[in-house]
Amino acid sequence: MSGRNNNKLPTNLPQLQNLIKRDPQSYTEEFLQQYRHYQSNIQVFKLQPDKPNKELSDLVMFLAQVGHCYKDHLSGFPHELTDLLLSHHTVLEPDLRMTFCKALILLRNKDLINPTGLLELFFELLRCHDKLLRKTLFMHIVADIKNINAKHKNNKVNTTLQNFMYTMLRDSNALAAKISLDIMIELYKRNIWNDAKTVNVITTACFSKVAKILVAGLKFFLGKDEDEKKDSDSESEEEGPSARDILVRYSTGKKSTKNKKKMEKAMKVLKKHKKKKRVEVFNFSAIHLIHDPQDFSEKLFRQLEDSKERFEVKIMTMELVSRLVGIHELFLFNFYPFLQRFLQPHQREVTKILLCAAQASHQLVPPEIIQSVVMTIANNFVTDRNSGEVMTVGINAIREVTARCPLAMTETCCRTWLCTRPTKTRM
Repeated sequence: MSGRNNNKLPTNLPQLQNLIKRDPQSYTEEFLQQYRHYQSNIQVFKLQPDKPNKELSDLVMFLAQVGHCYKDHLSGFPHELTDLLLSHHTVLEPDLRMTFCKALILLRNKDLINPTGLLELFFELLRCHDKLLRKTLFMHIVADIKNINAKHKNNKVNTTLQNFMYTMLRDSNALAAKISLDIMIELYKRNIWNDAKTVNVITTACFSKVAKILVAGLKFFLGKDEDEKKDSDSESEEEGPSARDILVRYSTGKKSTKNKKKMEKAMKVLKKHKKKKRVEVFNFSAIHLIHDPQDFSEKLFRQLEDSKERFEVKIMTMELVSRLVGIHELFLFNFYPFLQRFLQPHQREVTKILLCAAQASHQLVPPEIIQSVVMTIANNFVTDRNSGEVMTVGINAIREVTARCPLAMTETCCRTWLCTRPTKTRM
């Protein structure tokens, strides 16, 4: 007993925490003393929830650390913290609010809290104007859902959370809606939530009135292939030197037995590295998982016609509509005259618009519609009044369009195009 007094356990929480983890039964009395102290602090806190309380923070973290040792005594502790955050999260002092959240995360990691209720609470807390808190919650939500689905897909939890996220995307708080969208996109990229339901929930973001949410939704459908290309490029850059590089390196140096052995060793390592087969990863594009691409593209096009967003956002919408039309071979006949208005050499981002015209061309579109696009490109780009670079861009665009819709290149159109082509470009 004298030893315990010398250790000053009532005031030394880290030491008491360490001793409890080693032998919980021997220190039950000390634990209950701290638990009663915590309960009295909670009563004081409820009177002034906006005031900082360092002592309460220390006690909350202490109880969270030893929660698995006294499950019976602390059965109501997680629920109490959850209620406090729900009731006072808007007025709580930031450090104390962060402490409560970290304590709940710690209890969740020890499997002492139901994941569904905690994640729904954290989604509510995304409304707080606390950047560090939002970042912490974002990381935990993604990691927790990943762990839940680590061994097998937990469809019951996934369905509940996806339904909750669907309501969050329509939340009046733009911050909460944006982070909820970011979480869904991150889970899709990590192949955790890569199902059709997730994709179709994300489609609703493309019609948001908040610019950041709208852009994030458009980038999700447009940027995945680009991200994969960047990843593959970075992987190719990280690969070692080729056989030719090794031969050149050692042939230009001093001819010695030592260098020859180094070269042979390097060649063996390279040969062994090439034998390793890279695991094939099949990432099914999100665009293919959309339930009703025709309706989705029509709504996007109507939004594009009435849009007052920045021109960059309009271009992104054009790209998505054209990709939908091309991949699913949709009928959106009003989209082609809309594009023709922008097919001018002086138009900003005209190469992207030409790409949209090519992407939106497919064999099921009536040839006369595509012929109109081809003639517009020919008349505006492939003329003597333009520079060679402009004509080259126009010719390449016509080639791409007609490759996708060969019937668009009629005899009359071809003769007109050949007559307007400059002499140096004729075959």
